[in-house]
Amino acid sequence: MENQANLLPLYEQVRREILAGIETGQFAEGSFLPPEPELMARYGVSRITIRRAIGELCGDGRLQRQQGRGTLVMPGKVRQTLVSLSGFSETMDGLGRKASHRILARTDNPDAPAIRARVQAEALIRFDRLLEDDGRPMTLETLWFDAARFPDVVETVAAGGSFFAALRDKAGIEPAHAERQIDVNLASASERAILSVSAAQPVYRIEKIVTDAEGRPLALSQLVTPSHLVTYTIKS
Repeated sequence: MENQANLLPLYEQVRREILAGIETGQFAEGSFLPPEPELMARYGVSRITIRRAIGELCGDGRLQRQQGRGTLVMPGKVRQTLVSLSGFSETMDGLGRKASHRILARTDNPDAPAIRARVQAEALIRFDRLLEDDGRPMTLETLWFDAARFPDVVETVAAGGSFFAALRDKAGIEPAHAERQIDVNLASASERAILSVSAAQPVYRIEKIVTDAEGRPLALSQLVTPSHLVTYTIKS
């Protein structure tokens, strides 16, 4: 490996080399790294050094070890501004990535009086959805809105469509404001199974309520996203 005189630890030099290979497309997202012996020969280091470098990148969310298959190159983090009114599909489209919504459950008139009051819903409806990035699980969402106010939006969402796109196209309404509360903790067992994260992997929990120009609630979303998949920024 070049630049042996570098003061950085050897594993850190290898980590940076592998990361550069990911960022330049040498190791493509969604592909597997070469086997350890090949990486050892490429960088001229020991197996211990390779494993330490890969372990660091796994901790950063750039790689993921898969038993019996190898080390998978993970997609880079999605950067999302917390004050943005964009929905999931719009955010992913802006990054040139393919978003999809997989419906896990639909509940008509759920017994949730507190949510009903917050959404000001005559006929509350709940969708549990898995938001996917190019087919990979990214976010679990519980979406609540008033089916009586937006009957044409219901079937679009039920078919896997974007709520925000349907709101604009079917109801002619543009979201005007959004309030979010964010927390970080660990995923439940059922959430881990769907999102493919470990018991030690932190997740963001975000509750978002979106309103129209008059301040009337349009929808309430409760989101669970692994912390290694997204970076949230606050726009001043």
